[in-house]
Amino acid sequence: MPTDKSLPDEDESYSIIERLADAIRIEDDLHAGTEDRQRLVQDLYEGPKKCQCCLNWVHEMPSGVEVDQDKEDCTYPLIVRRRVLATMNGNKKRVELHSIEIRHPQVREVLFDVFEGYDNLVREVKFLIFRAPFRPFFWRWDKFNAAIDKEENEVVKTILVQLRSLVRADLAEAFAVKDELVSHGIITFKHLWTIFPPGELVYETPRFGRQSNLGNFFIVTEVEAPHDDPERYQRHPRYTLFCTGTSWNGSSFGATNDNLSLSSFKGTRKIADMRVVPEKYLEDAAAIKARCLERGKRHYELAGINYKAYLPEKAEEMTESERQQHTNRIMLDSRNGPRKTFVRLLSEVKKPQLYTELIAQAPVDAAPPGGHRPLEDNPMRPRYRQPIPVHDYDSPYDEPYVRSPPRPVVIEEDPMAAGTEDGDKNKKQVLDELELLLLSSYMHGYCLKERKWDDFEVDRIVDVEKNTKPFDSLVLPEGYKDLILSFVENQLKDGEAFDDVINGKGGGLVMLLAGDPGVGKTMTAESVAEKIHAPLVKMELSDLLKDERDRMPERRRRDSRSRSPVSNRDDDELTKTFALAAKWKAVLLIDECDMYLEKRSDDSPERNRLVARFLRELEYYPSLLFLTTNRERVLDPAIYSRIHLTINYPALDLTSRLAIWRTFLGMEEGEFASTVTDEEFDKLASIETNGRRIKNITKTARMMARRHGRGISFEDIRNVMRITEGLKI
Repeated sequence: MPTDKSLPDEDESYSIIERLADAIRIEDDLHAGTEDRQRLVQDLYEGPKKCQCCLNWVHEMPSGVEVDQDKEDCTYPLIVRRRVLATMNGNKKRVELHSIEIRHPQVREVLFDVFEGYDNLVREVKFLIFRAPFRPFFWRWDKFNAAIDKEENEVVKTILVQLRSLVRADLAEAFAVKDELVSHGIITFKHLWTIFPPGELVYETPRFGRQSNLGNFFIVTEVEAPHDDPERYQRHPRYTLFCTGTSWNGSSFGATNDNLSLSSFKGTRKIADMRVVPEKYLEDAAAIKARCLERGKRHYELAGINYKAYLPEKAEEMTESERQQHTNRIMLDSRNGPRKTFVRLLSEVKKPQLYTELIAQAPVDAAPPGGHRPLEDNPMRPRYRQPIPVHDYDSPYDEPYVRSPPRPVVIEEDPMAAGTEDGDKNKKQVLDELELLLLSSYMHGYCLKERKWDDFEVDRIVDVEKNTKPFDSLVLPEGYKDLILSFVENQLKDGEAFDDVINGKGGGLVMLLAGDPGVGKTMTAESVAEKIHAPLVKMELSDLLKDERDRMPERRRRDSRSRSPVSNRDDDELTKTFALAAKWKAVLLIDECDMYLEKRSDDSPERNRLVARFLRELEYYPSLLFLTTNRERVLDPAIYSRIHLTINYPALDLTSRLAIWRTFLGMEEGEFASTVTDEEFDKLASIETNGRRIKNITKTARMMARRHGRGISFEDIRNVMRITEGLKI
């Protein structure tokens, strides 16, 4: 009759695990001789409390608890401490392991090699204590067994065998789970720690809301199990994995921290279907690692200050015009943003500091800071400090008192200290495959359209396509575009030598574009930025007013909501925005500048201060800056000494309006192409209007035509103008 190899159900699996655990304990008792155990192992038990803060360890067995072996009062190389706990019904007591202290120096040396890399172990410290549950032994079990097998000193080997017997009996259930469940690719929530040893390479599946179907790789450095703290388990039943990855801080690459959590679940679960999966249980691991490695290389190439385009979600499902409409321009800049990324040494990626919190190098009964608390402690009475206990230095296994070495303080690198001043990556840093694999799927930067700092998915970052069409289609009187380009190209070519003879002063190009609304002032600045392939940074009055409000202490907490490129409440927003635009080599556009450059007067000291600040920034600005206004007469006279070129835009004539109508109506091709005839274009051009109104009319008409699946017709435009403008054509 064939054997049924199907997995058992939940209840049966637990009974099998219990039986396997019992079998493992019996087997270990047979392998470890009784005489050796009595000679090498001393058992201590939790006794009556002497203070509120510590456990009192005694040699005598507490009443009501039975044991199998008699104990001798002598010095042992292994000290086993056991806690006495009440059972669920409270009528009986049970004993469980608390810790095992290693007092034999040669055994400690062997264990230092086995657990190298864990808990910052220091060989010179002569205390070594393993606390229950003994997870480090489970994670390094093969290495532990190999160390026992190759040990030549019989005394040391015998002690190690006894230690293995003690630990394996306590870990019997974990070994049963490994054999019965993990071997089939499934796991229980209680035993999740068995598959996440510190140092393990794990994969976090894509988080909710991300377009990319590619997650991130990390290295686990510590596992926090909820079962270790019953009270916390009731409040937050989840595992926390402390991990290390690779990150770019704007100046250099280094190791960074990240925390991953795993929520509780009932019964068993397939390991490959969890939110975080060890790499060895990952389905199609080779393909996923190859894709993450390619993304890491892309991340490495993008490190620094870069002007890029950011595709919308589900861009592959959009038409070309829709994709262009929803694609944003971004500045990748991890150095100058409001959120700083602190990194450690890059070498910690390949050799991270691993922690279990279960290996100590200090006495178990050491007094806590402030001394012991008496059982009848008066909280109003000042604490007193107990003297440090004195140990017998001549005892063969009792070593001098040494406090546990503290968890090492990680000195994080200053993000401004390394790399180059403009945020380009340190060319000396070459990342290997593991470091590239662990690079984040996000990069920090600034969205120029939405005017806010954010994280951007690497897979959606693409190069900006050079587009001269906006400038070519710009409708200006003859000679205007040539004049503007002459100034711009000379500034780009000569840089700081363009203007001022004083070093550090000037060197930029400031243009004032004046004229009625809708004549092309703003479009001129936007098209020039496209022409020279430079980012366009817009500054609005709301940013400066926000800056003024944030100078008031009670308003500073609102700084994080600012839409300005600068979010640091302690910095001057105006100065920082000018500095960022210069660092990015951007075209800075200040629309409606008359709102905050109005003539100074004795009646408005706050406005006078704002104008003075603005004039100072203009004088030292090193890049391209466009000011637009339709109220030139109200500007402060001092502004003209900072302006290199003033262009006055005349009202649109018939020829200009005709060209603008043809530009906006000729944007669609194919089935959505406009059906407006030349005669109808002439009718539209005869209507006195401005470019902004023409743009809004064509945009509304296009939406109406798209609803019917066709291009814009003259009838669509006539209906829109009748409804929105009150005009009949």
